[in-house]
Amino acid sequence: MGTWAAAILATWMGAGAAQPCSTELFRVTRNTNANVVVYEARLVPPGRIDANDPLHPVWIMLAEDGHREELNLIESAMAYGVELQPQDADGVPVVAIRAMPELSIRVEMEAGCPVARTRIAGRDAVLRRVVVEASGGLFPQVAHLDLVGLVRGAGVEVRERIVPSDR
Repeated sequence: MGTWAAAILATWMGAGAAQPCSTELFRVTRNTNANVVVYEARLVPPGRIDANDPLHPVWIMLAEDGHREELNLIESAMAYGVELQPQDADGVPVVAIRAMPELSIRVEMEAGCPVARTRIAGRDAVLRRVVVEASGGLFPQVAHLDLVGLVRGAGVEVRERIVPSDR
């Protein structure tokens, strides 16, 4: 989204003209090819997270021409789709990526912009990337994944490596 489009969207959504926001919260990259899954916040006027559908994943086909594609049924149901969990005590929508159900992600507004919050290495952080290292063919095996984010309030990058329990 261009800067001018983000400013128009932010103004329309009630965030004011002070700071343009991106709806992209985080992305999943993989070592298997350049394509990425981008997770975008779904907003409703006036600048609120859609509590019923807070997070929308979409492919960016960087290995091709960079076009966007919706997830297919299997990807949505088994891997990159999002499952809505009960809202937290503050009424903030909470989701999990289907392939990582143990990772609760709070989708909330901060300074008028949407963010994805979770625990990374035991710290409250804004999730920015999930880096997947996999091997194999049609159904690759995940060797590990790295969560990358920014520590809340400090802006310092934090990382955590997760190795599947079946390894």
